[in-house]
Amino acid sequence: MSDPTDHGQQDEALRRAATADQTATAPRLLLTIADRLTTTRPASPILPPRRAALALRYATEAAGYDTPASHTLERSLLRLMPEITRPITRGEYALLLRAAAGRITDLHRAAAADYGRGPRPGAARNALAAARVHGNSAASAS
Repeated sequence: MSDPTDHGQQDEALRRAATADQTATAPRLLLTIADRLTTTRPASPILPPRRAALALRYATEAAGYDTPASHTLERSLLRLMPEITRPITRGEYALLLRAAAGRITDLHRAAAADYGRGPRPGAARNALAAARVHGNSAASAS
């Protein structure tokens, strides 16, 4: 008689299907995170620990607390989410998330180019973020 705790082929297939489904969910969650960043304090800075916290929060909401699926989804999100290597606003980071999710427009290309140029003075950065947030809303409607 076989041990009831042994995993059969069916169990392994179900596990792999669930993992594939969670990986496919990651780009959709990136867009959800980007929406959150543009609607709540878009001109405020975002720091590297917040990136990890967002990935954990949205993976847990989508796949449950401390489940294998949530761990897989969190790793997928962190792989797709750009590293924060310099000061950046929440609105600017939302543009990078949308690009990582496959929503690339001219506005996203300009934001990615600006991100590589380095820090800007505070007033200029805030004005740029405000302009991009409004453009970001228009880009997400399409």
